[in-house]
Amino acid sequence: MRCGLAIATGVAALFLAACGGGGGGGGAQSLTAEEFRQQADAICKQYEDKLNELGSPSSLDDLGNFIDKAVPIIEEGNNKLSELEPPDDLAGDWGRAMELQDQNLQVTRDLQKAIHDNDTARIQDLVSQLDATDAESTRLARNIGLEDCGQQNQ
Repeated sequence: MRCGLAIATGVAALFLAACGGGGGGGGAQSLTAEEFRQQADAICKQYEDKLNELGSPSSLDDLGNFIDKAVPIIEEGNNKLSELEPPDDLAGDWGRAMELQDQNLQVTRDLQKAIHDNDTARIQDLVSQLDATDAESTRLARNIGLEDCGQQNQ
């Protein structure tokens, strides 16, 4: 199913593009810009690899299983990223990128439900929502200077 492959790619890319999670500011000491970039990219790479290990679904059933496995991985990666405290000069873009990622995670959860409900119209709408935030997420990650987190969905 071609649509399934596009959705799977989109779900994996939402973690990579936005590279964000909760609200930051968890009391951690602020990192230098270089330390922040290195740590964020390392986390993104770690969770990108986990998502890539899931493979690519080839049917709607496979897609449901993929999303079921991807959501907890994305949540875990977001939690790790939310522990990072960006330096002041990166905080604005980081905060916005994390807001987008929180929105994307909720859309992915909604997508998970739509797949299990076999609601193709809702699936298409949700994929469109994910696509709409992808470019902005990528732009923010690149503004911050991230490499692994700044990969745009293909």
